Amino acid sequence: MSGTLKAVNDLIIASSRYAQIMDVFPAFVTDADPTKAPASDLFPLGNVIGHPGNQDGVTTWDTMKLPASVPLGAVVVFEYQPGLWTPRTLIERTDNGDGTADYKVAEVFATNVQDNATLLGKAMNLDSGTGTTTHVHPLLHTVLRTFSRMPQAWKSKLYPS
Repeated sequence: MSGTLKAVNDLIIASSRYAQIMDVFPAFVTDADPTKAPASDLFPLGNVIGHPGNQDGVTTWDTMKLPASVPLGAVVVFEYQPGLWTPRTLIERTDNGDGTADYKVAEVFATNVQDNATLLGKAMNLDSGTGTTTHVHPLLHTVLRTFSRMPQAWKSKLYPS
């Protein structure tokens, strides 16, 4: 960061009034381009393990078996057919005790699911109501990624030990 934005940012960080402000921008942006947020589907989470019920492409379903490490509340994207991807929001979870969990999804519609499909955590929500596509609403994996990249010194300002 340089120029006017850097000067203003440095003043805010140095101010005692804003001593508890965390500068999350450097942790939020990509390493490749520090002016942009992470890609919309960036976080590999493994593979879809299985699916229940009829997979005829007509019958709706609301549960899928995934690795138990996938966080509840995540929006996941998976390759349901070769080259075709679809998102689901994970809203309930039943741990199977074997490293897998059955997740109930919010979006219930007919889609065939191929076992062992690539599974990604969606990072940003797309807004297309204006005729342009933007990445302005961070989802769970962006929040997790951002906070994991923040120095502990920043976090300690808000949660002193």
